[in-house]
Amino acid sequence: MASVWEMICDKLIENGIDAYPPATHEGECLSPYVVVKQYGSTQIVNFSSERVYYLFLLYVPRNQYSMLEDFENKVKAVLDGELYPMLMPSGSKEADYYDDNYHAHMRSFMYHNNVRNKHL
Repeated sequence: MASVWEMICDKLIENGIDAYPPATHEGECLSPYVVVKQYGSTQIVNFSSERVYYLFLLYVPRNQYSMLEDFENKVKAVLDGELYPMLMPSGSKEADYYDDNYHAHMRSFMYHNNVRNKHL
């Protein structure tokens, strides 16, 4: 059975969105892409479950900042339309910044899913 991370990446790729694991995209950003990273977990109080977080790092080329919001909406449409209720928005979004290493504008946000903790 595929992991949640694999299902996320598969759905993004199936919908024409370039998706990468952390630290695998090389070189300058020439077209929009997203990096998907598992971002830790927390126990849900009084339940035998934990909440696992996934961080989405969106990149667009330096001369295409105006595309960033549309790209975010495209990624979220896949997540909300094809992976809900397994994956849900966490409400966390960071400020945009320009990444000199990739010559790209970057925006990030988080989603989460709940899983039963087998050790409790």
